[in-house]
Amino acid sequence: MRSIRCVPELMLLTAICCPSAAMAGSWLLGFSPADTVAPGAYAAIAGTGGQWSSVGDPRHESFTPFLAHAGIRTGLSESWDIGYRLATVALPYSSVGPSLGAEVDVKHRLTDRASPWQLAIVAGVGYAYLDIQGQSRNAWSPGVDLIVSHAVAAGYTAFADLRYVYTGIPSAAGGASANHFQAYGPAAGMKIKLKENVAITPEIGVFKFDGNIANQRANGIGIQYGAVLGFAF
Repeated sequence: MRSIRCVPELMLLTAICCPSAAMAGSWLLGFSPADTVAPGAYAAIAGTGGQWSSVGDPRHESFTPFLAHAGIRTGLSESWDIGYRLATVALPYSSVGPSLGAEVDVKHRLTDRASPWQLAIVAGVGYAYLDIQGQSRNAWSPGVDLIVSHAVAAGYTAFADLRYVYTGIPSAAGGASANHFQAYGPAAGMKIKLKENVAITPEIGVFKFDGNIANQRANGIGIQYGAVLGFAF
């Protein structure tokens, strides 16, 4: 069985003070290489993407072609920055409708800023309202991400990352123990410089889903893709 869910794009850039990078509900792409925003500087992103998933036994496929995405980051120190992100998100289950989520994270760059190879770790937590079988529920999503990036040519930075996210839905019947899932897997992208302070970043990832919804196991895989336009100021 296949279901297709379309989400109207909400271009939301309503953030002041902390910025973006991971996965409220089920948005797992970070759209960022390992470098951090310089202290006192800001960077913003806006774009869209989608998700295909196949979960359960028998398998149930779902496809959400448009998931709007926007965020802002600021530098805290030479190797630390913080981000805030808003995105429409979709859990990989037909009984859970797409909704709006927000996420806060911090990134720590482990290498020197001038190094041709960059390594960083990101830790964040997301929050989203979910529509589960016609009822509004809230979900929390802590997660971590390891990013490696390399400048392959002038204006082109390739990056790959490994991400893990846990999502619990404590307000659903049975609590988080009966309504939760975890997602983990690799992703890769390319930051392409268009102008001095403007870049476009496409990314794609493949993720394994393990979870319970209404105390029923529904494991499977998912693919997410997207692209954002970034601005530094």
